[in-house]
Amino acid sequence: MAYSYNEILERMENKYRELSGHEAAECGDIGIRLKLLAGELYSLGNNMDWLKRQMFFTTATGEQLDMYAMQRGIKRIRGNKASGELAIVLDTPLDYDMDVPKGTVCTTADGGLNFVIDETTTIKKGTARTICHACAEHSGKKYNVKRGYITTMVTYFSVGMYLENASVFSGGTDDESDDELRERIAESYKNISNGANTAYYKNLVESIDGVQSCAVIESKADNSVTSIYVAGRGGLCTSNCLSKVAEAIKTGKCMGETVNVLNAKTAAYNVSVKIEVKPGYVGDKVIESVEENIKNYFNSLRVAQKVILAEIGRVLMDTDGVENYTFSNMQDGNADESVLMVLGSMNVSIM
Repeated sequence: MAYSYNEILERMENKYRELSGHEAAECGDIGIRLKLLAGELYSLGNNMDWLKRQMFFTTATGEQLDMYAMQRGIKRIRGNKASGELAIVLDTPLDYDMDVPKGTVCTTADGGLNFVIDETTTIKKGTARTICHACAEHSGKKYNVKRGYITTMVTYFSVGMYLENASVFSGGTDDESDDELRERIAESYKNISNGANTAYYKNLVESIDGVQSCAVIESKADNSVTSIYVAGRGGLCTSNCLSKVAEAIKTGKCMGETVNVLNAKTAAYNVSVKIEVKPGYVGDKVIESVEENIKNYFNSLRVAQKVILAEIGRVLMDTDGVENYTFSNMQDGNADESVLMVLGSMNVSIM
């Protein structure tokens, strides 16, 4: 936006003074009209600026960026739901079997995060406790909660009944960010698919839900044999996801070509860093933020992408409350063409 609201209003008031020889009274009719018009002009300018940003994928955001991705046959990678185990506990044992149905919604103490029991479970006669599996209501890393956070049933009669998450809930990831998606769109222009090359298979496989990245490797001994190594977000793909990839390849591969679909190999990268905390910040809270941001960095890595120490440093300095940092025995981590670098051990401490 070229001008702020105050700058627009000031220019209008100056012009009115120049043409009329009078001041526009702040509470007068003219003064109010000028303020309203300045607000509308400022809003219009902001909308025009937003529209300009959406004209190119390099600056577009959100839904508009998704549309640019669709033009290249690319879809935003959706996040995963966190999952774990819940213990359902009664005050006293019952003299009959009691079923807790699939789909029962449970929540945290503050009611901010909901989780759904994904299998019908039974509290057996004479017992007062059972373990069941549950997953987050929506995807997102905020659903990765510690033990003891899930305490209440929402959609089931629960007098004399309480919950405790017997395990941590993990595996929750956010949707692919605009920056990550924008990078994939840019890559699609560098490697144009012609229906038979590695770019064709890469675009096909990475359009499947659950796949974040893949590496397409042609056999040096036989050009008709191709191996595709796939990976999810921060880890390997599930067997169900691999089956979807194999089915897509079966119907979409080139005639006479053999294509093998495999999970990528993984290589763990250990992180050890000491941070200096800015005055006024709580050390433990800053450490939690640093750990979360480092995990997000590794979740963004793709097959064959190396770990760059400077990038980890940028992640640290972008964390609120970090003044400085030092690494301990760390260097860039190179990945072979079929390898996904994943986070190994992580040690974050205060200087």
